[in-house]
Amino acid sequence: MLLDCVVVGAGPAGLATSLALTRSGVDHVVLERGRVGHTWRTQRWDSLRLNNPGWMNPMLGPQPSGTYLCAREVTRRLEHLAAGCPVRESEAVTALHRRRGGWLVRTGGGELRARTVVIATGGENVPHTPDLASRLPRRIAQCHAAQYRAPAQLPGNGILVVGSAQSGYQIAEELLAAGRRVVVATSAVGRAPAEHRGRATVEWLVDLGFFDQRPEDLPDPSVLRAPQPLLAPGGRSASLQSLARAGAMLVGRLTTVDGERIGLDASVAANIEFADAFADRIRKTIDDAIVAKGLDAPANGFDDDIALADLGPPSTVDLRADGIDSVVWCTGYTGDFSWLDAAFTDAAGQPVRDGAAATAPGLWYMGLRWLTRRGSGNFIGFPADAAAVAGAVVTHLDRTNQRSAHT
Repeated sequence: MLLDCVVVGAGPAGLATSLALTRSGVDHVVLERGRVGHTWRTQRWDSLRLNNPGWMNPMLGPQPSGTYLCAREVTRRLEHLAAGCPVRESEAVTALHRRRGGWLVRTGGGELRARTVVIATGGENVPHTPDLASRLPRRIAQCHAAQYRAPAQLPGNGILVVGSAQSGYQIAEELLAAGRRVVVATSAVGRAPAEHRGRATVEWLVDLGFFDQRPEDLPDPSVLRAPQPLLAPGGRSASLQSLARAGAMLVGRLTTVDGERIGLDASVAANIEFADAFADRIRKTIDDAIVAKGLDAPANGFDDDIALADLGPPSTVDLRADGIDSVVWCTGYTGDFSWLDAAFTDAAGQPVRDGAAATAPGLWYMGLRWLTRRGSGNFIGFPADAAAVAGAVVTHLDRTNQRSAHT
């Protein structure tokens, strides 16, 4: 049997694609290596909440005002979406090959042939842990954010959290609330103020097209590799300063491990300055729009996330002497595309693509950060990208059908 389309992955991006294909009348199946929402089931800590309010996640269904869904509720809503999609669970794709008239999809359960394929396995589900982790003393309990679930799983009182993007911030905040002593090895991450000029910042940004920015519109291409700016669930501002006020010890980037002693660079002040500068740029973007549109908006209030007066971070920390018994690596993720032919990936094993389109006709990607715009790797961007990919699938099928009719 020759299918019109195979979608690989039944996470939010894959399900959004399936719904769009169904609306377009495309015969397809969705293949999932585990259960629906596998990454959300297996790589999220218990207390995690989305940092975007419910109205920004329309594909997950109606939500009360001010809702910030927890991981368990996200999974439940993905299951509800999947009930209307042709999903095959526990059918991992192991290889993909071009064949005349389409594609051969190999799975643990056999082979499928399809005219088109959409890869929606995501680019952030393989935990990245630096080589320095292997040099830590054996007594230190280690886990990546993907394996972290709750403070109780970490032995001892002192915890080193490496990384201060969204995962590092939320996990450090939870550990502090649980009464643990927390040292945060910081990184350069922008932050978004929760409110500005009498309105939630994310509301301004959505209206101003911030999430619709395309890669080619960016004045600085390095933004494509930068972590998403910090914003705490519940509409609160998130910053390194707020972690310090809650009791965290802020230190620089981890650079060396020598027995019980770790070396740190002197980047804390620069990391705070980087985040503050990002927040200032967001405020200025909003201010400029208010002036350009002639909007009536109140003056901005006081920003309590100002730089700390004196950090005095150490250049080294003795883990044993300072009572550090556990490390949580909040050092990011990558995607697993090892099952693709080398012709479709770059030297780092990541997809070679032009927007959502792969380098071969009839193959597209979904769910990658900056796939077509800033919001592509987020719930707010999945539906629009899915509609565009479904449209491309329909166009491709129409063209191949026309060619077949003339041969």
